[in-house]
Amino acid sequence: MTNDRLELLLAIGIVLVYLLDSMRLLGHREVLVERLAPCRWQLSFGLVRIELLGRRPALPNPLRPDRMLWLAHWRLAEGAGAGVTAMPAADGWTRAMGGLCLALLFVVVVLAPAMLLLGENLYFAMAIGLGYLLALSDASLFVLRAADFGLKRRTAFGMSVISVLCLPCAPNLMRAACGSRAMEVELPGFGEGSAGERERKRFAGRFSSLLRHESWLSSGDPGQQAAIKNALRRYEVDS
Repeated sequence: MTNDRLELLLAIGIVLVYLLDSMRLLGHREVLVERLAPCRWQLSFGLVRIELLGRRPALPNPLRPDRMLWLAHWRLAEGAGAGVTAMPAADGWTRAMGGLCLALLFVVVVLAPAMLLLGENLYFAMAIGLGYLLALSDASLFVLRAADFGLKRRTAFGMSVISVLCLPCAPNLMRAACGSRAMEVELPGFGEGSAGERERKRFAGRFSSLLRHESWLSSGDPGQQAAIKNALRRYEVDS
């Protein structure tokens, strides 16, 4: 195998490892909550009709690892109550951690593979070296602020070691940290509670599609069937 082909495979491998590490598999009544800005968030239910071992694959925006992302359990409820247990706001140190994750995405997942494809092996090595420095900085900040994610420093240290050893996984460190905090939300109230109109419209389409799938799953529960039909009827009227 020629060096050019090896470099191509390595470049593709770096990107694929990052994307696979970004992917989440959602179980029944699970949703990804991504914080976009103060009072703005979007929900992702993954591929509703495609399942892997009974779980739905979901890929958050691969270009924005700097956004806080939670895995939440949802329940169907009537009314407009948000029903969220906790959604921490981004402060100075979380923005710094997110900035490091974004820089890691550019250096490790974009710049390093590009240097490989261009045959600039020296610049590739420099990009990887810079990536390790950024990953160590991000990991150190995470360990120091582990309590803010509800984690012990020993647990945060273990997660940080993995992100440094598997460098393409390092941009997802903040997502992994946020994933340790459990959330519960009531839908559709929480999905419609975002201040962003575009997010609310996207939620309506995605949630109605999910409800049709849920209607099949809840066929043996008359109470859930009635609640799902009421929610679907509401979206049909609004449209």
